[in-house]
Amino acid sequence: MFYQNCVKILNVRRGKIAVGVIFLFLYVSLFHNVSKLKSLPWDHCEDISCHYSVEENALPSADGYDFSPSDKSIFFLETSCQRNLTSRELCAIESAARAHPDYQIKVLFTAPISEDILEQYVKFSLKQKFKNVRFARIHIDEYSKNTPVQEVVRSGALDRSQWGVEHTSDLLRYLTLYKFSGIYLDLDVVVAKRLDTLAANWAARESEWAVNSCAMSFSMDSVGRSIAKAAISELEKNFRYDLWSHNGPGVITRVLKMRCNTTDLKRMTSDICKGFEVYGPELFYPIKWQNGREYFEPGILENKDAYIYHVWNHVTKNRTPNKRSPYAHLARTFCPSTYTLYEDRFGL
Repeated sequence: MFYQNCVKILNVRRGKIAVGVIFLFLYVSLFHNVSKLKSLPWDHCEDISCHYSVEENALPSADGYDFSPSDKSIFFLETSCQRNLTSRELCAIESAARAHPDYQIKVLFTAPISEDILEQYVKFSLKQKFKNVRFARIHIDEYSKNTPVQEVVRSGALDRSQWGVEHTSDLLRYLTLYKFSGIYLDLDVVVAKRLDTLAANWAARESEWAVNSCAMSFSMDSVGRSIAKAAISELEKNFRYDLWSHNGPGVITRVLKMRCNTTDLKRMTSDICKGFEVYGPELFYPIKWQNGREYFEPGILENKDAYIYHVWNHVTKNRTPNKRSPYAHLARTFCPSTYTLYEDRFGL
């Protein structure tokens, strides 16, 4: 934890008065108002033992040769041990399925899913005619076998992470696109437009400092293959279990800085980046994570041209959308079945 790391540093000079002052400051700052820190990304203590569980599981495996997604696939990853899907996650899946009826929507779980829970999702998808939605189980040891990140997984780096759920997702999104190609999306988005009208290979700037990894497309062409290999190689060499965004946005940002030969993200275009397109935040992240609450409060959605809307679960997970909020409007429009099913409980 952040506090423990600080204590290690302070112990070097704990005999000095200054250390005592700093220690006291940290204690008050970090622990006096713990409740205020719960929604922040560094306040985690995550159990990811389910990733290695061999208990009964009703999902088909994503590890072997039988799992062969088509070139037209959209991948979602559920890497927590909650063993179910929230209304927000179902909304993301439904919106992707509605916008892409000719695509395979692959939802990959790292935890075993029981027959009862699977039956709920099957009924939901079939009832709403989402026959392009499929679920599968990743056994992470097997899934990473004979890939460049095999040793990262075997080394236990994910288990040592303060953010095991997030770092597992970071690694698996790049590994999945490396293995199969396709489109990856986070489970806290709403898909508003078809994504195949974009370039074959793309990501989007979140800010002037980072290209985000919440939505990416790596095709099977030479551009997509080169980006996928560069990303997985970056993870193999530089995976960090002690840094929040290093293995997610950090990977694609570093890869593109090298490929595009620039540190100015606003200059990154298909021409500069040798066929890889970097879109502006207005098309994918029209509301910054710092302002994520705006999705949940009464108001009008100003940007109606985005392809996806990212509602930033890591800072909004405890918020319920007002019925007159942008998120509620998006849900009624693009995942109406989920919104109707959950009604007042949607977004919890």
